[in-house]
Amino acid sequence: MSVLLEKARQMLADGDLCDHCLGRAFSHLGRGLRNVQRGRALRTVLNMEGFIFVENEQNCRVCGGIFAHVRQWAERAVAAVEGIEFRTYLMGTHVPPAIESAESALKAHYELQGEPFKQEFNREVGRLFGAMLAERGQSVSVDFLEPDIVFVMDLESSTLTLQINSLFIYGRYKKFVRTIPQTKWPCRECRGRGCARCHFTGKMYQESVEELIGLPLLRATRGSGTAFHGAGREDIDALMLGTGRPFVIEIKEPKVRTLDLEQLQQEINQSAAGKVEVNALQFVKGSVIERLKNTEAEKVYEAKVRFAEPITLTQLEEALKRLRGATIEQRTPTRVAHRRADLVRTRRVLEISGKLLSPTEAVLTIHGEGGLYIKELISGDGGRTRPSVSELVGTSAEVTELDVLEVRGDFLGTES
Repeated sequence: MSVLLEKARQMLADGDLCDHCLGRAFSHLGRGLRNVQRGRALRTVLNMEGFIFVENEQNCRVCGGIFAHVRQWAERAVAAVEGIEFRTYLMGTHVPPAIESAESALKAHYELQGEPFKQEFNREVGRLFGAMLAERGQSVSVDFLEPDIVFVMDLESSTLTLQINSLFIYGRYKKFVRTIPQTKWPCRECRGRGCARCHFTGKMYQESVEELIGLPLLRATRGSGTAFHGAGREDIDALMLGTGRPFVIEIKEPKVRTLDLEQLQQEINQSAAGKVEVNALQFVKGSVIERLKNTEAEKVYEAKVRFAEPITLTQLEEALKRLRGATIEQRTPTRVAHRRADLVRTRRVLEISGKLLSPTEAVLTIHGEGGLYIKELISGDGGRTRPSVSELVGTSAEVTELDVLEVRGDFLGTES
């Protein structure tokens, strides 16, 4: 202890230090103490031993007296969250180079570790911020991983920035019409600015699954926008039926976070009746999005198929027998080649069955691995997909209607 006291004495003798910066250099001493209490205790002991060092906070050679302004920063933070609902927060500080340099020099000269200035300043402002809100009856806590809001205090420019983090809601949607895309689709001509082609809406299609689900949520949360994350997507002309497709809708900058999801689900389903329906809405963490995107989901489809020439039931059954369990090689389909890398992918047909509706029409049920292009499995895409129904029955075949019946996978795991 005498060695530490001698270091503290030397530090104070070499120039002014506030109790925060003195105590922070010895942050490993004592339990349940704030750095300002450590600094004050060291100063008191030294005074009792005859070394008189009066604290001059404004002349602190490390922080320049910045800790005297903790209350002002906390008050600014309280004012910034007026009208915003949150439960967790995180403080961040942009530290001026002069403070970082002075602190590094102090630690190096006296061979000290200590706590970084930034960490203490964040904690001190956050502690007072939480106490001020508690006086108003609002209970909040620090969250270092996924806080609802984040403050950044720039000590150099004296600016406070508030970041409201997104709210994430998981669910499954069904789509009952063949003219609605999954997400907002900007006009190709004007790229969203508005032109004659899009009737000055900026959109290729006036509705989307994202908007039909998102608009009621935006109203409830008073958010600034949405981002839609689906477990894959069906073609615009395909229906999404059965159990629905898993999705996470991200509400950006929500002012309200307490929501009655059951009531909102009813509101969405009523306002989008006949077009889109959602179920199983629940709050999740943002990390679920990565799982949603990376899970290789199996899918079950129903496809109505038209053949260029009449075929027999025997021809169809033989083709389906050869496709059942087969590994399909698919070069990037012609219809998406303009936006996807030209690769050859292999996917398995796990199960396939079907029946003839007429000599030139059939309905097929296909259970395939994630990423299997169904339209090309039927048509062959000019030989880019092999084997295909068209190749095996010996005549051209095309999908006239496609419905997704199931999207199977563990999309939530334990991360919700």
